Amino acid sequence: MTKVVKVNDSRFLSGITEIPSLKIGNYEFIFEAELSDQARRVAERELRETPERKKEAIAELRRLLDQEKDLTYPDNEFWLVKFLRKCKYYPESALEMIKKYYDIKVKHPEYFYNFNINYYVGIANMKMGMVSPRRDHKGRRVLIGRIMKDFDLEAYSIEELFKGANAGMEVVSTEPDTQVNGIVGIIDLQELSLKHLKPLSPSLIRFAIKFSQDCVPLRIKGIHVLNESSIIDATYTIIKNFLSEKLRNRIYFHGNDYQSLHEFVPPNCLPKIYGGTIDIDPNQLPSVEELLDQFSDFVSMCEKELEIIQSYGYKRQDVEDDLIENTPL
Repeated sequence: MTKVVKVNDSRFLSGITEIPSLKIGNYEFIFEAELSDQARRVAERELRETPERKKEAIAELRRLLDQEKDLTYPDNEFWLVKFLRKCKYYPESALEMIKKYYDIKVKHPEYFYNFNINYYVGIANMKMGMVSPRRDHKGRRVLIGRIMKDFDLEAYSIEELFKGANAGMEVVSTEPDTQVNGIVGIIDLQELSLKHLKPLSPSLIRFAIKFSQDCVPLRIKGIHVLNESSIIDATYTIIKNFLSEKLRNRIYFHGNDYQSLHEFVPPNCLPKIYGGTIDIDPNQLPSVEELLDQFSDFVSMCEKELEIIQSYGYKRQDVEDDLIENTPL
């Protein structure tokens, strides 16, 4: 039977109060609504989080945001806290991140707005990504992505692909433990070919890195690349020029040495195909059609949540132009 996590607060702007779990085989993916004792200790030790500082920082961040006259924001404690946690409870730093978070969206609206989940059904059915049902030994969410040989980037819109990635980021960043402990990414490049790299221009790479590095309120604690080949060398030479020193130092290349990966990510939170103990084959995940049918009401609420989040920020020029164009003379 599917478990339902009750959310007895206003963290979701669309009014979501129940989050169903997702059962796959013998494993259940459950949204964690409360901060664990382990994460609370990490938050105090690494992020300077105490009840007193949290209250003061929220008040100060609200004061600073209210001075930004051309910026609207969700006046929601849970939304503000995820930026404060990322910035170790320095309100001025959180303000700058929020401004960057909205500034990049107003400058590049094609990558963020008008999200339609139905567009991603075919892409998602290629089984290119999953979230481990278990956190690692440091409480971090483990995200696994794979490049599939049949996935042709030229057949899809880069803008739409990025919208999907942004939507996923918004979902992942709502868990308190994930905000505190961070995420670990595993990227399997076994089936990577030159056709996958062709659409990736330096400007697109720079944009994607800028967003994930400077605008996303998530702590990226490690990126582990598997089964890389020589064709990735030239690409990484370009990529690393845009990375901060901190992030460069958190990227590891393991080839096909899964024992090397296990030194950073324990086997008990990895699928068997990577030498782990989780008996889930990424190729056998449920189809997106099945999931949409099973969780249709919840999916609709998630789309509404994203729509509300995107309604804040700096005024968008494309919206302004549309209003002018459709205003009767």
